[in-house]
Amino acid sequence: MINIRSEYKTILFFLSFIAIIYFVGSIQNGSPHGPGISTILFLLLIPISIIYTLILFFKYYKSENKQYLNSIYIISGIWILIFLFFNYHN
Repeated sequence: MINIRSEYKTILFFLSFIAIIYFVGSIQNGSPHGPGISTILFLLLIPISIIYTLILFFKYYKSENKQYLNSIYIISGIWILIFLFFNYHN
């Protein structure tokens, strides 16, 4: 079995999920009466990242491995980048 570090899994997951959101958003726009699928997927990313962060905290306190803490920093950095993108985007 291939053993991939936690940081690489985190980056790969977020990049692929954001790519899927962008791809779905380019194909299907939201209707005037409700949000589109891409908006729902983006809003679903919030609880997914919170649950993933809690799992990483548990793994970090259980094993004291620094890679789990680095993954938590990566998740925080991704959300800061998303916030800055939406804040300064026209």
